[in-house]
Amino acid sequence: MRRNCLVVMLVVALLVSLTVTAFTAEQVTLRFAWWGSQSRHDKTLKVIELFEKEYPNIKIKPEYTGWDGYFDKMAAQAAGGNLPDLMQHDYKFIKQYVDNNLIIPLDQYVAAGKIDFRDIPASVMTSGYLNGKLYGINLGNNTYAIIYDPEMFAQAGIAEPKPGWTWDDYMAACRQIKNKLGIYADTNIANSGRYAGFEHYLRQHGFKFFGDSGKSLGYTDDKLFVNFYKMDLALVKEKVFSTAEIRIENHTVENDLMVTKKTAMATYWSNQIIAISKAADRPLKMALYPTIKGQVKEGQYLKPSMFLSITKHSKHPEEAAQFISFFINSVEAGKVLGTDRGVPVANKVRDALKANLSVAETEMFNFVELAAKYSSAIDPPYPASFQEVFDLLTDIHYKMLYEVLTPEAAAKEFRTKANAILAR
Repeated sequence: MRRNCLVVMLVVALLVSLTVTAFTAEQVTLRFAWWGSQSRHDKTLKVIELFEKEYPNIKIKPEYTGWDGYFDKMAAQAAGGNLPDLMQHDYKFIKQYVDNNLIIPLDQYVAAGKIDFRDIPASVMTSGYLNGKLYGINLGNNTYAIIYDPEMFAQAGIAEPKPGWTWDDYMAACRQIKNKLGIYADTNIANSGRYAGFEHYLRQHGFKFFGDSGKSLGYTDDKLFVNFYKMDLALVKEKVFSTAEIRIENHTVENDLMVTKKTAMATYWSNQIIAISKAADRPLKMALYPTIKGQVKEGQYLKPSMFLSITKHSKHPEEAAQFISFFINSVEAGKVLGTDRGVPVANKVRDALKANLSVAETEMFNFVELAAKYSSAIDPPYPASFQEVFDLLTDIHYKMLYEVLTPEAAAKEFRTKANAILAR
């Protein structure tokens, strides 16, 4: 009898041991890194909780920070062979990670249904393809916009901007705002560090900021540079645009002149309408960038607000793919995330959010849909040295503002130095 009991106890112990071992083997921990505001962090942590509840064998270890320093941190981890399993990525940087074999293609996980694309328009995901393979899952659509105060436009007797308004229309509106209201018209459509204005102008003329090889600038006619910055300088001299000194101080949403009603327009990405409307504590709207007569193509483009990618250092890429699929397709997760990362890519998530959008979020949804009708395809991702080139442009722009360089001399200096940087 005792021997039978002993045998039973040993069998039970063995089964328990095997069960514990099996359970332990199934447990997976994924590191997930992203940048953003505290609000984004809080929302993302809640989504992680939802995911872990649905997939109890997968734990997500969050690693989050602000935008400043995020890619420096990722570069350090890449050098140490210790990138997280999942990383939030940006269109400007993703090519560098692909070229250096730091993130993996995701096509096999889409084909296997691990990442579910059934409710996502194919056009939404094209920006995540490089060299014919999918490396980044678009988390939301975004575009640059002129954010404006409709009440100020009404006070100045100016009709609100409509698609197709030209640069001449824009400059006339700026001058009228100054004359009627005595404030600056716009803070940063050509402001230092805001490359989108010049890039938009180049695209309208059929050129790109960077050449396809990434080894030189993508335009050859320096008159484009001269003409674009002459618009800015002319309005600065007329005190329609702010001075260089004010621009140096005016570099965040919270201290933008629009917040304190010292300007009627400001230039930001469309998803930033929520933050600036909140800071301004009044309803604001968005307008497309101006067109030019006889333009070669639309300068405006839709940009992925950010990507999710799986790094080559991940030991659990299938589980990482499951998390991505949940992140973009779960309606419950979408309601938590809202529009913080742009307009959601899954149709069912977008539809679920529409019923409860704030005024600013509704403006963003509507604007992205409008911009899609007046956009051309986004240019290829930037080369690795793009930030040096943008920093150079900022420096040269200030030299023009302080009248150290004429636009003509600035165009030559920018071309010479930018091409030298890109050719390295």
